[in-house]
This record gives sequence, structure tokens and C-alpha cells, in this order.
Amino acid sequence: MSREKRRNGTNKMQRRSYAEYGIEGQRLEELQSGCRTGIYPPEILKAACGGLETISPWILLSVRQGKSFDRLQILWELGEMERPAVSRSGFYRFRRRFFANLDKELKERNAAHEAI
Repeated sequence: MSREKRRNGTNKMQRRSYAEYGIEGQRLEELQSGCRTGIYPPEILKAACGGLETISPWILLSVRQGKSFDRLQILWELGEMERPAVSRSGFYRFRRRFFANLDKELKERNAAHEAI
């Protein structure tokens, strides 16, 4: 597919930005920082992986340690882990969806906590 078609929005597989998921810059930084520092309990991270089960080990490693796809690629080239069955763009699409799920999960839990 040509770049022009993507610019015109005719690409059905067009990637969604964080903003389209309702996550602005500062909120994304908060979520990423929370993952790297370990403030989110494992059950919240597991819930955020809903629908991403096939790639969740790589996504969790990436968000917990702040590793990019390229850094993870080094690990599977060294034989320290298997390569995920997704492309670079697919990996980042799943990673954006993870953060959208995490944001939603945290908001739902916060709303439930405030209702008590």
C-alpha cells in the first residue's frame, strides 16, 4: 500500500496513536513510569494483557524494563528468549493497546474504590 493511501486514511490496518486510545503524553509517562518502578500489582498488569496473551511475555518485559523491540531482538538473537511471532509494527501496536488496557483498568479500579 502506498504512503498516499495511508495518509488519506484508506488503510484499514492504520495504526492507532496513544491519543486515539485517550492517552495523552503526561498520562503515558505516568503509566510507563509505574510499570518500570513496579507500583502496579501483577493482577493489574495481567488484566491489561487481556486479548494480548500470545505476546504478553514480551510486552511485559518491554514495559517493565523499558526495553524497545530492538533491545528485545538482541535477547532472542543471543538465544536468551524466543522471538515473538509479530513484526516490529505489530509489537508496538500491541504495546499501545496494553497501555490503553492498563489505563482503562486503573480508571475502573479507581472508580470502584471511590464508590466504596
